[in-house]
Amino acid sequence: MTKAMIIVNPSSGGEKSEQYIEQLKVQIGTTYTELTIKRTKKSGDARLFSEEAASNEYKAVFVMGGDGSVSEAVNGLLLHESKIALGIIPLGTVNNVARALGISMNPIKAIEAIEALQEATIKQIDVGKINERFFISSTSVGPIPESVQEVDVDMKTKFGVFAYVMKGIQALRDEHTYTFEIEIEGEKWSADYSMLLIAMSNFVGGVGTAIPEAAIDDGLIHMVTLKETTTKEKLSLVPELFQDKEYTNDQLEYRTFKKAKIRLLEDKDKSISCTVDGDKGQTFPLEINVLPHALSVFA
Repeated sequence: MTKAMIIVNPSSGGEKSEQYIEQLKVQIGTTYTELTIKRTKKSGDARLFSEEAASNEYKAVFVMGGDGSVSEAVNGLLLHESKIALGIIPLGTVNNVARALGISMNPIKAIEAIEALQEATIKQIDVGKINERFFISSTSVGPIPESVQEVDVDMKTKFGVFAYVMKGIQALRDEHTYTFEIEIEGEKWSADYSMLLIAMSNFVGGVGTAIPEAAIDDGLIHMVTLKETTTKEKLSLVPELFQDKEYTNDQLEYRTFKKAKIRLLEDKDKSISCTVDGDKGQTFPLEINVLPHALSVFA
């Protein structure tokens, strides 16, 4: 018996989610003899469901949702060091991981692409680990990424990706900086940054040119830091994110690493949370490392 689990976030798919479930069942029904459908109701459900799949010899898990649902599923799978193949049907607002994998943003087309599973390419991609949590898209700190945590389901449903844009524009007025101490592979320094962005691929916030050198399977973690800037200076940096080439502005710094330690020098380690895969994440200090090719995905 070949088992597969379909994890669905109904709040992402809306009324069409049931239609997508039926279509996916038809597409994979000849490959998997037993299909289990799980619908999330609250945060953490996707992780628990994928843990169940990892513990019960499922061969594949398909997630229908956004980056948050995918991230939860990955945490459930990797908690058990599972090699179960993960399929992604993007129903979310941004879908950075799906974009980085070249998966269609149209759910119907994404499902159709899974038609010939026996011939589908299983791609091995990198996973980041921040303290005890895994992440597959990005981790960030600063007024702009913190504003993402304030975007609720109703805003995402009403405005889509523009909900993040509106919150981000409001955050531009916040000129607060944090003093970080960063240690990367033997090098340690401290500096004031208004934003720290750590990403697994070139797609950040749905923009595929944000970190043009990054790839989801290059075995590296990519870090961009933004020095202290005024609102006007931040606005002038926006074009840099759409040029698909190396940064030229001195306010932006870029480097790669495999392992890092980051803490705040403001005695606020326990009160400041980073944003992980679009949701509220860990408090400082942070230990971050890459797990090369740790996750199998249909792509």
